[in-house]
Amino acid sequence: MNQKKLKVVVYSDYICPFCYIGFHRIEKLKEKYKLEIEWKPFELHPEIPKGGIVTEKLSFPTGYLEMVMVNVQRLADEDGITFKLSKKLPNSQMALFISEFAKRNGKFDEFHKLVFDNYWRDGKDIGDLSLLLDLAESIGLDKNKIMAYIESDDPSNKLKEASFELGRCGINGVPTFFIGDDVVIGAQPYTVFEEAIERALQENI
Repeated sequence: MNQKKLKVVVYSDYICPFCYIGFHRIEKLKEKYKLEIEWKPFELHPEIPKGGIVTEKLSFPTGYLEMVMVNVQRLADEDGITFKLSKKLPNSQMALFISEFAKRNGKFDEFHKLVFDNYWRDGKDIGDLSLLLDLAESIGLDKNKIMAYIESDDPSNKLKEASFELGRCGINGVPTFFIGDDVVIGAQPYTVFEEAIERALQENI
């Protein structure tokens, strides 16, 4: 493994299937490279009501979702990922809020994986606050402290900050990976990530 540590910044949302694939891409890349990953929250669909929306009511063109998921599954097959699609698209704000609390308390990686897996692998509703609190408690986070945090201004400010940062770069989609001077958008093939990482490592020599 290359011993030179490289920081990679990733903007991501839990309800984005390409972000879940991107998560697995990063996990595999960490086996080859010494990476410091900073995940930043990006609320892809803030317009979704707090209770979520059933996918049948989404205003996408006919066949659009089916086409997207064919592409998603093609990429997922490269990692052996199996999706269990939920019939509801949840509002991801609370999941993103609590992930910031987990980050502050040294539990981000565990919580991040739990939320992704619960939604994309198990088909659970990650817009359900009680589910999120149970997941957080399962890794040792305090429910009362979480509630105090999500009622503060900090988590919403983090979302606004991340949205502003991407917007300033002319980007409005996720996953987005900042690797050295390269910006990789979407769940690209491993070779794209590897080439960007190698360039960044060479630049830092």
